[in-house]
Amino acid sequence: MSYIVGFGEIMLRLSSIDNERLFQSLKLNATFGGVEANICVLASILGLNSRYITMLPDNAIGHKVEELLLSHKVDTSAIAWGGKRLGIYFVDKGNNYRTSNIIYDREHSSISEASIKDFDWDKVFDNASYFHVSGVTPALTQSAADLTLYAVKEAKKRNIKVSCDINHRKKLWKYGKKIEDIMPEIVKYSDIVFANEYDAIKILGVESDINVDSNISDEDYKIIMDKLISKYSLEIVITTRREIINSNHNNISALLYNNKNLYKSKKYNITNIVDRIGTGDSFAAGILSGLNMFKDYQYILEFATAAFCIKHTIPGDWNLTTKEEVISLMESSKKLDVKR
Repeated sequence: MSYIVGFGEIMLRLSSIDNERLFQSLKLNATFGGVEANICVLASILGLNSRYITMLPDNAIGHKVEELLLSHKVDTSAIAWGGKRLGIYFVDKGNNYRTSNIIYDREHSSISEASIKDFDWDKVFDNASYFHVSGVTPALTQSAADLTLYAVKEAKKRNIKVSCDINHRKKLWKYGKKIEDIMPEIVKYSDIVFANEYDAIKILGVESDINVDSNISDEDYKIIMDKLISKYSLEIVITTRREIINSNHNNISALLYNNKNLYKSKKYNITNIVDRIGTGDSFAAGILSGLNMFKDYQYILEFATAAFCIKHTIPGDWNLTTKEEVISLMESSKKLDVKR
C-alpha cells in the first residue's frame, strides 16, 4: 500500500463572498488550503493513499485542520504539533476584468519555524511512492527552505521519487534569498518537475536564447525542457498553459515531456470560473495519481488536465471531484448532459 506524500504549509483561507470586495461586508468565507494539502486531498478522493506532512499549532484551529484532512481520508499520522500559529491568507476574489488579489499573513507560522528534529522521518516516508514539495514553503524562511531540502534528500536516500512544483510566489521570498538561490538545489534531488519555460531559464539556470517573456511554441518548450532534464537528470517535466481572457474566462491545456516525446493535452475553454485557486494543485494531483494508476503518458496528461479543468468550477482550495467525473470529462465530447 503505497502513499503519495505531500510536505508543506496549510493555511486558513478567508475569502470575500460572491463578488464583493474584501471587507466590503462584515462576513468572510473561512476554509483551509495549501499547495500540498490540496494535492493530498484530491489524490485521496481519486482513490489513492495520501499522507500530508506539516506542523500545526496544538490548538482548536490546528485540530480542525486535521479533522478536515481525515474526513477526506488523508493520513495525518506524521504531522508534527507545535509552533505559534496557523498561517492565514486573504482572497479578494476578482470578477470579469477585476483580477483576484491575495494577501498573506504567514509570519511565525508553525511550519515556517519548524526544524528537522520536529518530524519522525520514518513515519513521513513509510511506504511512500512519491514525495511532493513546492517552491512555496522554501519561500517562507531559511529554516523552511533548509527543512524542504533535507526532506527531498532524505526521500532520495530512501529511493522515493521526488516531485517538485516550482510554484513561484513573488509576494513571498522576503528573508533575503531569491527563489533562484534555493530551488535549483531542491530540483537537483527531484525526478518530476512542474515548470514552465520561464522557471527553467530564470530560476533553474537553463541557458537559452529563446525569449520566454512572450508566448513560445511547443517546439521551443521542448528545446528548453531537453536542457532542463539534462541539467538535473529528471524523468519528466510538466506545465500547464493558460490563456486569460478575463477573470471569468480562461483557455487551458497542458504539456508533458519525458526527454523523448512531447505530449499535448486537449484544450478547455472555461467560462464562468468559480474559483481559480488550487487549480494547478489539482493538475499536479492528477499527474501524481495518474502515474500511480495508468501507464500511458498521454492518458495521464489528459486525466490531469481534466481534473485541472473541473477545479475551476468548485469554490475553495480543494477539488471535490471524483475519478469517475474526471474520466467522464476527459472522454466526453463538448456536449455535457445530466447523468441520470
